[in-house]
Amino acid sequence: MASTFRKRFLYLLPGILTLCLSLGAYVLHSMRMLPWQSPVFDTALPATLPLTGAHAVLIFSKTNGFRHESIEVGIAAFKKAGLENGWDVHATENGALINSDYLHQFQVVVFLSTTGEILTPAQKSAFEKYIENGGGYAGIHSASDTEHGWAWYGKLLGTFFRDHTFLPLHLPEAEIITENAAHPANRGLPGRWTKADEWYNFKENIRKNEGFQVLLSLNDGSYPSFWYKMNGDHPISWTHRVGKGRMFYTAMGHHADTFSDPTAMRHMIGGIAWAGKLAQPVNR
Repeated sequence: MASTFRKRFLYLLPGILTLCLSLGAYVLHSMRMLPWQSPVFDTALPATLPLTGAHAVLIFSKTNGFRHESIEVGIAAFKKAGLENGWDVHATENGALINSDYLHQFQVVVFLSTTGEILTPAQKSAFEKYIENGGGYAGIHSASDTEHGWAWYGKLLGTFFRDHTFLPLHLPEAEIITENAAHPANRGLPGRWTKADEWYNFKENIRKNEGFQVLLSLNDGSYPSFWYKMNGDHPISWTHRVGKGRMFYTAMGHHADTFSDPTAMRHMIGGIAWAGKLAQPVNR
């Protein structure tokens, strides 16, 4: 009997180890930051600050945790879209530029897959004033997995990242539901469409928050997952107004292919334009 049990155990051992390693990798990946990592903050300004023109957009991609390989692809895609639409697009990872003297030149700041704690208290204060006085914010993908301890930022977003698809598929294809076709970020989008990406679950459902408008949601039944999703109501993109400012967020963007997907780019560029009170993109 004992010998039979040992044989069965040894037969199953590789599968058990694989499952344990997969679960461990999932936990670390979901944490976005290893326990022994400490955030690094930027306090030194460049010797020369870049000059901005009209319709300026700042792409901010600071990471103090997991860094997405799609960031550089996203920056290139947004710069290309900027040229097509007459925007002056700048990109930085330097948190020292999040200050009142520099921010006022931009109509919208895009947090492109930022992660972890990325700003000092003074930089947070400058960003709060920028938004509340009429600046725009656009969060892409893991912008919702940023600054979990910053209460104001949590109110801006309405919720934070909780976890994401991992097993049986990390980047499953899911059906996306366009909820508000009239919103500038959704103009021209099909009512239902499919896309593969790393799909986020959030700590709270944004739909319950007053003042938030859902733009896109997932059909939870359209993709496999071993983990709890969002109980059948799964917003992944929304807008909100804070003071005189506007915010737009979309959970898409883990997959580099997002930034060459015409439908996804139409949504993101439209959302950035809305948040920054910019003229709506051409060819829409």
